[in-house]
Amino acid sequence: MNHRAQHRELARTLLIDADDTLWENNIFYLACTAHLIAFLERQGFAPEAIQETLDTTEHRLIPTYGYGPVSYMRALGEACRQLFVRRGQQASDYVIERCRAMAAPVLRPPIVLLPGVEATLGALRPTSRLILVTKGDMATQQAKIDRSGLAHRFDACHIVPEKEPCHYIEIVAQHGLAPESTWMVGNSPKSDINPAIEAGIGAIWIPHANTWTAEHQAIAYPDRVIELERFSDLTPHFEP
Repeated sequence: MNHRAQHRELARTLLIDADDTLWENNIFYLACTAHLIAFLERQGFAPEAIQETLDTTEHRLIPTYGYGPVSYMRALGEACRQLFVRRGQQASDYVIERCRAMAAPVLRPPIVLLPGVEATLGALRPTSRLILVTKGDMATQQAKIDRSGLAHRFDACHIVPEKEPCHYIEIVAQHGLAPESTWMVGNSPKSDINPAIEAGIGAIWIPHANTWTAEHQAIAYPDRVIELERFSDLTPHFEP
């Protein structure tokens, strides 16, 4: 979905990821998972088994429920149920609901902008077309955009269910962008970097220490990827 497209004649376009590129995201999920592990460890389960079961369950539910807090909440309850079944027991409704309730902090997490984000967007906007490209649940991601206070910095915002080469190709075509002067900026090799390169545009990788493990992937064409240490490095990188 595209929101509020503006047309400005500029030579360069930056497609910019949101979660863990503009603001913190996965740290809140990690905190919830830590509470789940502590709770289920007291029920006699090994932390490694809890984490592995949750990871597997999350990946299995994504095709049906997508990304975001609602899918994660389901995964917490389902992982709990599976762990008890493997032990030959049935988890009580109370225990399952306790696990699901641990997702409450990610239903409406605080918007914590990463260092230098707002100033960098302001510095880039006079010379660059800026398009936000985020994936996940439509309502959840739109709420984050609205609460971030950054929407006015972008010429357009796209919320997609997944980030695959076809999605980048569609965005490039929709906005009439020149692939040779278009870059995807993000923290995820799986969603931001590799599919952008495959779609024929540039990619700028800004690693985040807490990127979700499901987004980890070897960078397919490292010689075609620009790696920056922090978001604010975009400004000097694109200085004339």
